[in-house]
Amino acid sequence: MTKEIKVSESGKYIIVRVNEDMTRALAESLGLEAMHLGIRKDINKYLYDLRNSRNKESINANYIFANQDLKRLEPNLSNTIAMLTSPNDKSHDFIETVLRNAGYNVRLFVVEEEAIEWLEEASNIL
Repeated sequence: MTKEIKVSESGKYIIVRVNEDMTRALAESLGLEAMHLGIRKDINKYLYDLRNSRNKESINANYIFANQDLKRLEPNLSNTIAMLTSPNDKSHDFIETVLRNAGYNVRLFVVEEEAIEWLEEASNIL
């Protein structure tokens, strides 16, 4: 299985687990599917488990994704997104920066428990 999108056991966030390298097209597809599940379940918090997914896009492609591609999906800016990465994987660092600069509430984590704790807090605006 290269991807899995489901509601967490607590019912407080959507889990998006990815086991293939990340591209703009994959990110857009996953984002849309996760967002639709979140809307159906009235959940606006997301845990993207990217520990087995390296971001293969260029800096320019990441910028375009955050500032153009995502806008087409019309995401809710009140969504909260934790991106869980492997400790030595820095390939997602720039996308976190451009997403935050574009107004999204996104944060990178390397410890799963910290990501979940952050998502489950009542108010975690950065």
